[in-house]
Amino acid sequence: MASGSALIFDEEMSDYKLLWTDPVCEIEVPERLTVSYEALKARGVAERCKQVPVRLATEQEILLAHSEEYLEAVKQTLKMSVEELKAFSKQYNDVYFHQNIYHCATMAVGATLQLVDSVMKREVRNGMALVRPPGHHSQRSAANGFCVFNNVAIAALYAKKTYNLNRVLIVDWDVHHGQGVQYCFEEDPSVLYFSWHRYEHRTFWPNLPESDYTSVGKDKGSGLNVNLPWNKVGMTNSDYLAAFFHVLLPVAYEFDPELVLVSAGFDSAIGDPEGEMCALPETFAHLTQLLMPLAAGKMCVVLEGGYNLTSLAQSVCQTVQSLLGDPAPQLSGLTDPCESALDSIQNVRSVIAILLSL
Repeated sequence: MASGSALIFDEEMSDYKLLWTDPVCEIEVPERLTVSYEALKARGVAERCKQVPVRLATEQEILLAHSEEYLEAVKQTLKMSVEELKAFSKQYNDVYFHQNIYHCATMAVGATLQLVDSVMKREVRNGMALVRPPGHHSQRSAANGFCVFNNVAIAALYAKKTYNLNRVLIVDWDVHHGQGVQYCFEEDPSVLYFSWHRYEHRTFWPNLPESDYTSVGKDKGSGLNVNLPWNKVGMTNSDYLAAFFHVLLPVAYEFDPELVLVSAGFDSAIGDPEGEMCALPETFAHLTQLLMPLAAGKMCVVLEGGYNLTSLAQSVCQTVQSLLGDPAPQLSGLTDPCESALDSIQNVRSVIAILLSL
């Protein structure tokens, strides 16, 4: 039986930043990565983990989820001027490029795959990859929402191919919908994708109709795409736990995954300017703990968003401490879910029930 938790981090992934004025992109800063790792060190958590070195992803690995044309386009950013980078970035939605971002993005994919290998080879039970840039918005031929290559989507495809897996669960608790992951797997019966996200009846980015609860997958993947849209801000610990207990966990246990991948965006934690939610960092200790019995404990947590540096660092620490087996802190003041959360949960459950009856 494997034991221990891997921690994968390399400060090189902080070596790019926004080079011009862009109010949308200015929140995606190098410190997102460094404050998370420093907090793990300060709490003595990092030293309890197995430190796994980062490698660069190969082009063939990136091409598992992306087109050759897009890969070649991103590679050209290495030699672009600032003005050329700015023009290139404008081809896509809410993302910026830098001369070093291709290198960092290949490191982010490589770190994620290193984690998958460590877990699947049972060198560790589970682990977390602190990576940047994030990935869950990027699509086959497009960067999107600070994301260049889709780290978790590539990881799922790599795990299926390398380890002959038939069932992979992706849990996306970022506050934004990971549409790139959904597009990649919506017809794939071997991947169950769950995403909760701020939606507010399509008024919140990425403003897509396919982010609603009615998008359940297509053809053979029907029923394996589960969207839980939050239609108001201020969701609490109670709302998040209710979503897990009444939506995610029942379908996850029925699916019986062989590997769990978490798109761990902590913009869903309290204080984040993007999420405007009220869940405490301690909640992520509980969410992590609830997922750990699945897949015989084979769980890979991969950093996505998180833009309040304080709540981001605290949430990362809570997550890794749970992976290590520490008891989750007691949550006080739990109540019934709010009416809006109950509506969203019931809508999703109704759709799932209809699909199961077919």
